[in-house]
Amino acid sequence: MAKRRTSGIQRRDRASEDALNRRLDQPDGIALPDWRLLAIGGVLVVGVVIIGLVLLLGGDASGEVGTQQANDGSEHVRDGTIIPDPQRPYSSTPATSGVHWDSPTNWGVYSTPQPEEQLIHNLEHGGIVIWYDPAALDAEQVAQLTQYVNTQTASGISGRYKFILSPWEGPDLEAPIAVTAWRQLLFLEEADTGAIDDFARAHYGRSPEPNGGPGPPA
Repeated sequence: MAKRRTSGIQRRDRASEDALNRRLDQPDGIALPDWRLLAIGGVLVVGVVIIGLVLLLGGDASGEVGTQQANDGSEHVRDGTIIPDPQRPYSSTPATSGVHWDSPTNWGVYSTPQPEEQLIHNLEHGGIVIWYDPAALDAEQVAQLTQYVNTQTASGISGRYKFILSPWEGPDLEAPIAVTAWRQLLFLEEADTGAIDDFARAHYGRSPEPNGGPGPPA
């Protein structure tokens, strides 16, 4: 009988020691979280922070995607028709939609002002038209715009070739440069080709007839 009492005392002593160790390792008797749970939680927190920074700083960094304009329609008129300025049926200057000639013009760079009524048809076919005030830009900025458009048109059918650069001679523009797509308009104070490229990525080909011609410059 004495032997069994000794065994019982030893078991109670070990149980007391185990309980003491648990209290020392786990304050207030609360189990400590597994290190793997802590690691997963840390990864989730870091991920949320990164996503927040991307949305704040990385999404559309330039913000230069233009302003949507009213839909002025897509009526066709005979080539060469001139719309009298007092009756100008366009919601914006330059126009981004509205009545226009039957035939679009070729893509590329022009050194003389092109008819706005014709280039609206190019917008209808998904192109980008860059107008500039020749009195407001120096030769270097015009050269930058020219190089950008030439690079785009040279990409051919596999790239974004539907670009036109033309001087402007209509009513005063709000800024030296006006970048247009179908129902989209962006004004720029200088030849910022990065902003133009952002605009093109957002709006190129987004038009009623994106598959319309003409084809790439020869």
